[in-house]
Amino acid sequence: MSLPLEGIRLLDLTRAYAGTIGTQYLADLGADVIKVEAVSRPDIPTREMNLAELDPGGTPWERAAYFHRLNIGKRDITLDLSSEQGRNMFRGLVPECDVVAENYNPQTMRRFGLHYEALKELNPRIIMCSMSGFGASGPRANWSAYAGPMETMAGLTSVCGYDSGQTVGSATALGDWSLGTMGAISILSALHYRNRSGKGQYIDVAGRDAVLAALGEVMLDLSINGRVLKPRESRHPTMAPHDTFACKEENTWVAIAVRDQHGWKALVAVLGDPDWSRDPRFADQDARLEHPNEMRPLIEAWTSQRSKFEAADELLAAGIPAAAVLEPGETLYDPQLRAREYFEVIEHPLVGNRIFCNQVPARFSKAPRVPRAPSPMLGQHNHEVLGGLLNLTDVEIEALEDEGAIGTLPTRKSRRPPETTRDSIRKYGGSADDDYLEKLSEAYAMPIGPYQP
Repeated sequence: MSLPLEGIRLLDLTRAYAGTIGTQYLADLGADVIKVEAVSRPDIPTREMNLAELDPGGTPWERAAYFHRLNIGKRDITLDLSSEQGRNMFRGLVPECDVVAENYNPQTMRRFGLHYEALKELNPRIIMCSMSGFGASGPRANWSAYAGPMETMAGLTSVCGYDSGQTVGSATALGDWSLGTMGAISILSALHYRNRSGKGQYIDVAGRDAVLAALGEVMLDLSINGRVLKPRESRHPTMAPHDTFACKEENTWVAIAVRDQHGWKALVAVLGDPDWSRDPRFADQDARLEHPNEMRPLIEAWTSQRSKFEAADELLAAGIPAAAVLEPGETLYDPQLRAREYFEVIEHPLVGNRIFCNQVPARFSKAPRVPRAPSPMLGQHNHEVLGGLLNLTDVEIEALEDEGAIGTLPTRKSRRPPETTRDSIRKYGGSADDDYLEKLSEAYAMPIGPYQP
């Protein structure tokens, strides 16, 4: 059986998170993704974030968790597109590829002479996908953007928060994730179109647009009813209760969702049929929607006597949708995720055995799971790619290395010195679990941790 995207080759110019997660999906589906960096300008935003363990080691740019999460199974070459030599080699690779993906400022590829009109002259079947914050057209096309601005300008931040009106942003780069996901979907669609028509095309994906797509029902509600959604914590417009409730241990919670009167009766039964359940304020769904704050402490009188897992188990046994609010690390031990093999241990020559999420959590009946190689080191595949696709000899490749045109060591120092995990915790918050490697090794029945030469 072949892999879903076997035979598809992609030149990956994406950096940081947004575009890179999109190309990661395609690598996870079996595409040959060739990441292009430059020794003078490696993917610094991800190569310097969340360093492994307490010691960044002698090659910190190869140890960053962010980079490893976004580049599993890709190949890595170093070309300097700011030089004519680098651009010529890139042009030589275009006829050998199906897709070019990038997330530069919309003007950057045109300035390099590597815009779609130029690339399709080299390969009429090429698909080029540009992923930017605000798109390649419109008055804000040249604005730079990160996840936060994309989320705020899409209106997402304004509806996330508390009754007081205080808003909160997403804890992760949701704007980036949305952009990368839409980029991947668009590339797959263009590949399907090319299979039918034989024609490549240009794809323009805007991150702000991608985030706004998640608010479609909010925009429709405004246009139909004139209603402007405001922050409402975790409550729901039609379900009550629909919230998280404090449990026995400090800062632990269980989520409960009641859809209708049948669900309410089941919840009341689990809570022991308390007298307050017959209060007119809780008589039906409409009444409960009007009095969520009065209902919370009454339900918490029950949940606070149980752990989040005990509370969830009792509620689920009664047919009530409920779930313990897990911390990200707790999911590593979750039996459902483990049974579905969502997490996978991948060995890296520098950082050892580490646990990775399966970026595309789908199971194909007619295709095997993609065997996942570790994320590449800088310029690791220069000889393999430049020799195999451009027919450069080892002597020619070594000459390029001597000239500094390609290489495996960054020539530009990071904007900040390497940080240990402790440094990061002190600056940005969080906590350290000193026994995490022992716990994970026991759970996964293999050594999890640094590479042992």
